[in-house]
Amino acid sequence: MKREQLKELGLSDENIDKIMSFHGQTVTDLNTRLNAAENERDSVKQQLETNQSELEKLKESTTDNEELTNQLNDLQNKMKESETQAQEKLVQQEKDFAIKLALKEANALDEEIVLGQIDKDTVKVVGGKLQGFSEQLESLKENKAFLFQKAEEKEKPNPTPAIVAGGNPSGSVPEGGSILQKIQERLGD
Repeated sequence: MKREQLKELGLSDENIDKIMSFHGQTVTDLNTRLNAAENERDSVKQQLETNQSELEKLKESTTDNEELTNQLNDLQNKMKESETQAQEKLVQQEKDFAIKLALKEANALDEEIVLGQIDKDTVKVVGGKLQGFSEQLESLKENKAFLFQKAEEKEKPNPTPAIVAGGNPSGSVPEGGSILQKIQERLGD
């Protein structure tokens, strides 16, 4: 999203600044999540490399010892299982982040609630794009529209409240006359 694109839509500089501010907050939030996921991925990779080097050392030291060979095989199986779990976790995180970003772009009012309505098992991330997601999203927008902000509401600025002077703005006279008339009548008596 660029300022020039928003200016072409006829938005004022003030509205563009607000929109860019909101967009910046969204991007910052997504970057924070992405950095956390990358840090976790890097730590898992480092742990895997450490385990593999230890495994290689054990292989070299256990040529004839049957007990150590069994321990080595157990360790290899555990490492493969750990690697598979870490890979599955990374794939799931990538899918979750991609879905949450798509929900944010679809104007979901609460991404977590809408995410709970989506069958994530049928959604796949291929080449950074979601497959099997748009059909579910359209169905949710149609059947549960209250979960999404309408485009008109998003673009409509907040209404300015009408400020009315105190007292009797309509100028109508209550039954029996105005207070001023009542005072003048009493003084005249």
